[in-house]
Amino acid sequence: MSAAGDGRAPVAGPVPAGGSTSSDPWDGLLAQAVGAVRRAAAFALDPGEELCIEAKAHRNDLVTQVDRGVEERIAHHLEATGIPIHGEEKHRVEGFETYGGRAWVLDPIDGTLNYVATHRDWAISLALVDDGLPVLAVLADPVAGRLYTAVRGRGARVEALTVEAGGAVGSDGVAPRPLETVEDLPLSEGMVIAHYQLTQHAGISRAIEVSRGMRCYGAAALEMAEVAAGGAVVYAQPRLQPWDVAAGALLCTETGAVLTRMDGEPFDVRRAGSLLVATPTAHAEVLEHLRAA
Repeated sequence: MSAAGDGRAPVAGPVPAGGSTSSDPWDGLLAQAVGAVRRAAAFALDPGEELCIEAKAHRNDLVTQVDRGVEERIAHHLEATGIPIHGEEKHRVEGFETYGGRAWVLDPIDGTLNYVATHRDWAISLALVDDGLPVLAVLADPVAGRLYTAVRGRGARVEALTVEAGGAVGSDGVAPRPLETVEDLPLSEGMVIAHYQLTQHAGISRAIEVSRGMRCYGAAALEMAEVAAGGAVVYAQPRLQPWDVAAGALLCTETGAVLTRMDGEPFDVRRAGSLLVATPTAHAEVLEHLRAA
């Protein structure tokens, strides 16, 4: 089932493992996910040791012991839910591309190169996916002190994420605020976030020329959150993995952004591939430029 074009109807489900006193069946799982991400964020901000940096597929595809440690900590915290984890570093759900059940989808450090080199613009991205559809999301930007959450059919929110004494991560006591529906701005009234390789693509290059400029942060989850929060009108990437996009996809759909592949085909979070997310008007404009290229 695709996350694109599905509206915002509530999703029913059983009371999560561990029980919940709330009448909403997702509240228990959301609380567990938020707790897991908060604790992992505290560890990532101060792991207490020098980074051990390794290259994976290529010299800029990095992993550290913190990536692995965050994944292990979140996996351990969520073990009681009985839901499997599909993560970037170790945990895998076999046949995830067609998996029809529930799974946690986790990027323990989205933007590891940033984490290592600039120490900012990295995130912890966690989503619950049910039959290919993100239904719950927790996205932490620990350096900026922001925590985004979303539940399908209930919108998206952002709250402060602060580091307390002893390294614990909590909130500042201020209630989370809702992310409003994105203003339906055209390309000419906003910025484009795109992978640098796409500047060589005639269609994206034209879209950038029409817009107010291009940015690239190097962390897909944060770049998608930027569209959801109204900071950019378009985000385009040529190839992303499920853990890169699962949480951000729900933030975007819950705020009215449109998600498809770059060729306009439906977006399925379970499958690696391109992504085009934008305000409705900007999305249509970018597709026109891509098809004319």
